Amino acid sequence: MIGNLKLKRFEEVNLVLSGGAAKGIAHIGVLKALEELGIKVKRLSGVSAGAIVSVFYASGYTPDEMLKLLKEVNWLKLFKFKTPKMGLMGWEKAAEFLEKELGVKRLEDLNIPTYLCSADLYTGKALYFGRGDLIPVLLGSCSIPGIFEPVEYENFLLVDGGIVNNLPVEPLEKFKEPIIGVDVLPITQERKIKNILHILIRSFFLAVRSNSEKRKEFCNVVIEPPLEEFSPLDVNKADEIFLRGYESTLRIMRNFVKH
Repeated sequence: MIGNLKLKRFEEVNLVLSGGAAKGIAHIGVLKALEELGIKVKRLSGVSAGAIVSVFYASGYTPDEMLKLLKEVNWLKLFKFKTPKMGLMGWEKAAEFLEKELGVKRLEDLNIPTYLCSADLYTGKALYFGRGDLIPVLLGSCSIPGIFEPVEYENFLLVDGGIVNNLPVEPLEKFKEPIIGVDVLPITQERKIKNILHILIRSFFLAVRSNSEKRKEFCNVVIEPPLEEFSPLDVNKADEIFLRGYESTLRIMRNFVKH
């Protein structure tokens, strides 16, 4: 989808990456395609899965390196299951892993300016962090309520920002570069609901799906990879999901580059 901008040549863009759990792997394909087209990402804004991809890319990982790491890691081993109080899983092991892999302590130290969206459970408001301690802010952006423990940070109790804003374009509106929004959470039908984790994630994404629609109006281009047949838990289909993001971006964005 092309928004409120006539066709022109893009050299630098600001990129907004939505949440979507495993479907967020498509964001890596988007980045790969933009690099091949010679389009530089000047700034990033992400939430949940989009926040993770944004941070890894902004810390210096290439799309190929991100995909390789994604397929090598046993993600369930990074989450500590516990007696439910604030959530089914804790973040301790994941925090250690991220600190080791990213090697960056603060958001403002990333190579590309990056904004992460979380929701404050106390006030119900969306928060957009462009500065601060990287790991707690990142984990807070991904903390799906009921599944993961909320993250205490400063005076906030952070949960997944997708609750209030699953396409956080707001931090990028003040800049001159065109905005590309990537929405990896299409409305889908699922016939096989496997377990309580699947139920919770499915219910969460059904609830947050609608809040991104109005924000697409503020993007110059919106990329929506065809991911209808994939589940938010389909990490084992990483190559296929990556390819959907890659091919969609090449198809749409080749009209905006110099030939």
